[in-house]
Amino acid sequence: MRFSAVIAGAAFLAAASFAAPAAAQLSEGGGPVSYSADNLEYFDSERRLVLVGDVDIVQNDARLRADRITLFFSRSSSGQTNEQGLGSGDIERMVAEGEVYYVRPAQSARGNRAVYETAGDSVTFTGNVVVASEENVIRGETLVLQIGSRRTTIRPQQGQRVRGVFVPSEGQGQAAPPSR
Repeated sequence: MRFSAVIAGAAFLAAASFAAPAAAQLSEGGGPVSYSADNLEYFDSERRLVLVGDVDIVQNDARLRADRITLFFSRSSSGQTNEQGLGSGDIERMVAEGEVYYVRPAQSARGNRAVYETAGDSVTFTGNVVVASEENVIRGETLVLQIGSRRTTIRPQQGQRVRGVFVPSEGQGQAAPPSR
């Protein structure tokens, strides 16, 4: 019914623009990504950038915050054999850990860990997941967003249930008379 559309919509909208196919993005509009952290370490041979301590990544109207964010870069597609340095190439995978928050103007998602894989075009939040869109809230243990197929799955912790609260729009609270 109406609430099943709200479930899918609220969960999907909370993180749908976390990425676009084949290019890691926080905001559907793309653009420059700014970041700040207490510490940065780059492992050239592994093409891995680690940001630690109150990490804040912003792109347009989207913000990703976590205690630690690790970015894994691909080799440059230009065919050059020489290394191109710190953080060059496309982001293949992003791992955010420890009090992870993803916020857009009307949606947010929270968990203990989030992994974005560009190849699978998916984002997985785990650990005390809370997805909020306006006044609607869904809680579970795992949130899997398959961006391209627009499929959202929320799973509870073992032995628990997924929980949520939905607030209907004005005028939806009145039941329609039964049809005869």
